[in-house]
Amino acid sequence: MKIVKLSVALALRERSEKEFKNMVDDMFTKFKTKQTLFKGERKTYIAKEGYLDEPSKRNFVNVASTVSEQLEWMNNNSKNYLNTVFNIEKTNASGTVKGSLVVEGTKVGEYSSLELLRLKSILEGKLRDLYKEIPVRSEQAIWTLAEEEAFRAKGIFSTALETGDAKTTIKEQYILPDPHPDKNRQPMVADKSTQVLIGTYTTQQFSGEFSMYQRAELLVRYEKMLQATITALEEANNAEIISSDLGDKVFNYLHAGKL
Repeated sequence: MKIVKLSVALALRERSEKEFKNMVDDMFTKFKTKQTLFKGERKTYIAKEGYLDEPSKRNFVNVASTVSEQLEWMNNNSKNYLNTVFNIEKTNASGTVKGSLVVEGTKVGEYSSLELLRLKSILEGKLRDLYKEIPVRSEQAIWTLAEEEAFRAKGIFSTALETGDAKTTIKEQYILPDPHPDKNRQPMVADKSTQVLIGTYTTQQFSGEFSMYQRAELLVRYEKMLQATITALEEANNAEIISSDLGDKVFNYLHAGKL
């Protein structure tokens, strides 16, 4: 394990804190305003013989990313910041009392009040708002894991393939039969509309979003971690105060010249 001096960690903290904040802000914006990143669609069209092809009815929009990929990326790129700040707090709090961090009945470890305060600060930052903005799939459609291997490997879901007939209406005029023909009278004309089949189409939606349940689960885990952190912090802060004589010595020297 590489040994890092506290001075180096302190120098890195400001930069890594800024990078972490920018990353969270970027993720928040992405979840809130760029939800098309997580949506895809495939449309096909085959014209019937005798009718013109219509390429505009064919389209494919790939799912650019998934929520799981974004959260994994955030996890990987947060490590430098989290390790730096927690290492600093642990070093500054060496030998001090600790509180047990217990989440869902499982003891995560024992941490100093400085570490727990830092964790509480991170959790109470923009994370809750970020998680609330995680895009979710529409509940008006039935979604299943996509059959195509490339999509399935990324955890992309799809709707059932919808097929249908493309139709158009042909309008024509015809002369109404006249029971009393008269060459001096203008024949009566009527319009006739006929629906004809001009092609077949398919359409299918794809999604890299979370389900409503997945987002709710993540928010529940967030609340459990925050509550566990607060509980552990209360435990650490309940330790008895250890007396220090530094205050007396400072002013004895400053005011009376005594050490």
